[in-house]
Amino acid sequence: VILHIFDPAKSLQAIQDYKVTCFGQIPALFNLQWRLPNYDQFDLSSLKFALYGGQQVSRKFLEQLSTMAKGFGTGLGLTETAGFCTYSPLDGTVDDILAGVGYDMPVYPLAVRQDMDREGTAGKEMPPGEVGNICFKGSQTFLGYVNDPAATAKTISRDGWLYTGDLGYVDDRGLHFAGRAKHVIKPKGYQVFPAQVEDHFCELSGKVAVCGVVGVEHEIFSEGIVAFIEKKPGVELTEKELEAHAQGMAAYMRPLHYLVLEPGAFPFNRVAKTDYVELKARAEKEIAALREKGGWDRK
Repeated sequence: VILHIFDPAKSLQAIQDYKVTCFGQIPALFNLQWRLPNYDQFDLSSLKFALYGGQQVSRKFLEQLSTMAKGFGTGLGLTETAGFCTYSPLDGTVDDILAGVGYDMPVYPLAVRQDMDREGTAGKEMPPGEVGNICFKGSQTFLGYVNDPAATAKTISRDGWLYTGDLGYVDDRGLHFAGRAKHVIKPKGYQVFPAQVEDHFCELSGKVAVCGVVGVEHEIFSEGIVAFIEKKPGVELTEKELEAHAQGMAAYMRPLHYLVLEPGAFPFNRVAKTDYVELKARAEKEIAALREKGGWDRK
């Protein structure tokens, strides 16, 4: 069953009408469906499996997903690998899936590696538990970017390892996603993955609809964290509340500036993921205004 344009109500209606047994989408689309006032009126009893991908999710998300379908799961996938390349267990529980993003397959092995060297050869493989570049090697790897050999060389090493642009680590519970390499924020010499901060504020589930954080240059700390937080309809959310909640994180992970957005004002890209490019542009504009008033770099 194909819907050419996503519509939360129409997609649920299609599951009901056509007795769909398995479907998949990114977390933002599930959330749009669950927020419908008549969500509980749709008959989704035909669903045997629900698949999500594209970003990390909270325990609350997985618990809600488990009420939607008997089975549920995830994995890591990208265009350059023609789809998924790790897979969570088909009978995985909420705890199993929270633990990681699945396991690789023998036909397309995974390795967590250091950066490529100057000659373009893959870096050394990292020991279990240590964060590095998530890489794959095998027949699933794409041939390259059209008319862009430089970008291809940065993505596929001379010895055939595909660098996904994601950071993570492996252990006996599979692959654990740490974040996008290009989105890592480095305040005070530490490495902060946006998801670590975003998940913390999303714990305020009664008031916070979605959160996104970016780094902006800071004269003292190298980078400072700016948090964009969309509040849920009909609630009040103050910066003081957010600062108080931030005390539950390490000091270097706490945002230096908060922007509380009205419902529906958070920027998503064309595939309904957080638009970090737009957030970065907004943050830089906001910080420029703060600097004119003598703020930001003194925090």
